[in-house]
Amino acid sequence: MGNTQWKTETIEAWIKLGLPEFCQKLGISYSENFLDPIKNSTALVSPFSGLSFTWMNNSVIADGVLHLHPIQKPTTPVVWEEWFIHADGLHHHVLRNQNFAGSTDSWMGDDLDHPEQVNNVQWYLLNDADMRPTALR
Repeated sequence: MGNTQWKTETIEAWIKLGLPEFCQKLGISYSENFLDPIKNSTALVSPFSGLSFTWMNNSVIADGVLHLHPIQKPTTPVVWEEWFIHADGLHHHVLRNQNFAGSTDSWMGDDLDHPEQVNNVQWYLLNDADMRPTALR
């Protein structure tokens, strides 16, 4: 996939998903956190290969959750990210299926509030103040 093709396809998927509107609900800038970083990326291939952006309803979080999750249950190290607003504020969880420096919590669950591919996997996480996807930094 060429340098601009993966960007165009990703931006189109974000628009279809309603990411600009979801960012507005979160009170964050779609341009600063998603659009500008992808446009400025020098990656020749998509850093989101093997991952999927998915918006899901959530039984606890009123506006739902945006997930960037593995397409298949992970068997190698991978990052899963989720963005949402909760009673205690804005969250951007960066989760890895291996413990990492800076992780502040862990999660392992099996429920309908999370993508099936991340259930029953041990995850370590931090709540990142930087709202940009980690692959676009």
